Amino acid sequence: MFNLLSGNMHNKIIILFFLAFNLANLSAQDAVVKLWADQQVFISGEDMWIDGILQHASPISKTMHVQLLDRNGNKKAETIVLMDGNQFNAYISLPNNLASDYYFLDGYSEGLKIKTSLFPVMIINPKSAPSIGCSTVPNKTSTPPSQINIYSDKETYQPRAEVKLTLSGLTNISKGYVSVVRNDQLSKVYEEASNGFNVETNHNENMQVDDEGKIFTANISKNGKPIMGVPVVASLKGSPAVLSIANSNEEGELKFLFPFKYDATEIVLHPLNNEKGFSFESASSKPVATINFPCLKLDEKLKEDIEARMMHLNVGKQFYADMNRTIKNNEIDTTDFYGKPDARYYLDDFVRFPNMEEVFAEIIAEVRVKKEKDAVMLQVLNIPFKFFFNNEGLILVDGVPYYNTKELLESDPLMIKSIDVVNRKYILGDHEFDGIVHFKTYRNDMGSMRLSELDKSFSIHGLQKNTSLKPPFAVGNTTKMPDMRNIVFKKNDIQSDFRGSATLEFKLSDAIGNYSVIFHGIDKSGNSTIVSKNIAVVR
Repeated sequence: MFNLLSGNMHNKIIILFFLAFNLANLSAQDAVVKLWADQQVFISGEDMWIDGILQHASPISKTMHVQLLDRNGNKKAETIVLMDGNQFNAYISLPNNLASDYYFLDGYSEGLKIKTSLFPVMIINPKSAPSIGCSTVPNKTSTPPSQINIYSDKETYQPRAEVKLTLSGLTNISKGYVSVVRNDQLSKVYEEASNGFNVETNHNENMQVDDEGKIFTANISKNGKPIMGVPVVASLKGSPAVLSIANSNEEGELKFLFPFKYDATEIVLHPLNNEKGFSFESASSKPVATINFPCLKLDEKLKEDIEARMMHLNVGKQFYADMNRTIKNNEIDTTDFYGKPDARYYLDDFVRFPNMEEVFAEIIAEVRVKKEKDAVMLQVLNIPFKFFFNNEGLILVDGVPYYNTKELLESDPLMIKSIDVVNRKYILGDHEFDGIVHFKTYRNDMGSMRLSELDKSFSIHGLQKNTSLKPPFAVGNTTKMPDMRNIVFKKNDIQSDFRGSATLEFKLSDAIGNYSVIFHGIDKSGNSTIVSKNIAVVR
């Protein structure tokens, strides 16, 4: 009896050890990002819609960085999107200055060690031909056959006809995505180049994560050497006003923390000691390794397809603009960093004066203009003590600290919509300001005022909400507006029945040609699969 119990106990210990070993291996498995674009071929300036999923890990950060790389591994465009659980949907507005070539979608989430399966896309810039000296070849891998099938109720359709699709073999699929995209000779060139492409990038987890906002890192130097202990103020251009202050470390590194902001496009750095001779550089991510991929070759036979894509893009922008964006990137918090001001003056409520000095003399009693020889400053009334500060307050124009008071007072008051005044000492980090005077223009663009020679401006990317493409016309829509959509249908969450089947309906556009019904699926083991079927639109 004792031996029997001992044997059972021994078996249980072995089973528990085996389970623990497997769990340890699972936890040690690298996180994987798989992402793809709805189309394979784009025109520069077009919006690229992206779906993706994070596997084998839970996100540590709330956000996913999605970047577009060239074949040398350099970042050419980027967006940062809020995660929806382990999924994300985003778009990148492709820069107009991209050269015609193949590019690659990559993604990572801060705080995780990640492997990302690169997704190649073709981008055509009619004003920039592909490189002549390119000679790389791709790494090819075989793709196993899929058990998923796509059926359509017809093979050919009239423009704007309704289409009914049936998908089968979805029993083992945990996530399914379907898009219906017009294809042409450019699509065939892409498919021939990308067939069997399977390259991953590795992202380390040693990145700073702060879910209170975005960390911007820069380096400061003088005469080529890093400078320590320099206080620098960073501001996001636009409205509302957002400031952050940092002191450079021994390596000249500066780290600024900003709250999440959806419309941020530019950040401005300024040394608070107003000393000249400093240089700023953004600590951007290092390029990944060179990506082996066939070179893009365009010939005269593809001219008609390129012109058709350009025409379809222009028609869409002309008639539908941002209708495809189901979620607008509106600000959640529109409060300036200093909160509610002690006074706010809307200048349209008063008589308009010819210069800003008269505005302060006649309207804004809490601020006075003080002149000493060639120097001009704005002094703020310290309300608790009923006297004006000796030093100039923090002067902002559309959220950006402004240090040329003389030029500001000589500017046109008609550009200014409102002026905020904070009549007290304001502390930000370890720095104090003797009050705040904030000028806000009508367009939040600083009007005619310019940054000083001490300022350094960097382009940055605002945060996206999880944003999906939704083609504007559903089944039954009878609009007579021209419809030249290349993407006629998109669905991110395919739900199958107990047989592993799903039925989808959508409406085609006016664009004549062949269309691909593309299914992207992630099975329950985390493997991805792509299946497609062709249909045609004819007159």
